[in-house]
Amino acid sequence: MFIKLDSSRKEISINVWEAIDLANKHPRVNILNPGPGVGGHCISVDPWFIVEVSKNAKLIRSARELNDSMPYYVCNLLCRELERRGIENPKVAIFGVAYKGDVEDTRESPGKKIIEYLLSRGINVSVYDPYVKTFEYPLESLKEAVKDADAILVVTDHRDFKNFKEEEIREIYRLMRNRIVIDTRNILERDLWKKIGFYVKLLGDGRVIY
Repeated sequence: MFIKLDSSRKEISINVWEAIDLANKHPRVNILNPGPGVGGHCISVDPWFIVEVSKNAKLIRSARELNDSMPYYVCNLLCRELERRGIENPKVAIFGVAYKGDVEDTRESPGKKIIEYLLSRGINVSVYDPYVKTFEYPLESLKEAVKDADAILVVTDHRDFKNFKEEEIREIYRLMRNRIVIDTRNILERDLWKKIGFYVKLLGDGRVIY
């Protein structure tokens, strides 16, 4: 549903998060929030067992295929922004590779697919996750990850990312080469980041023009 909404958001100028929030005010509605993909060892895997034994499970198959496509959808949004600005040899700092906020579990994380896709496009990638101790790709400190980066891609909704202090954000600004931020989880204090000078794009907000 999110991809369908997001593909129309610029035409009708809506914020998908606000639309979902309004819909969820109805007592019998509970639409889940969008993001860069679904991870974890259960939700991202178990539906395929149903599809395997039932050819009639078309809705489940479609839902999984849509969710599995989200990491590439997000990467293409980011790549378009980098190309629009003519940034050569770009570096992207990935914020979060755990499959959900405030955990260290990276099983089936969309972050891994995002990193692999960006690397295949010739984009330099650094990874920062304050919760994860081991990962398939090198983990860096916050300062190392953002140094000379052109963009930050927020993949996981860790509370640490929401709770950045203003002086920390200003330090990130000083360290980066370009200041693009794409928040796929609606976790950042976007007004504060914008005030400091970042271009901040919320996944699903049609009111932000590329």
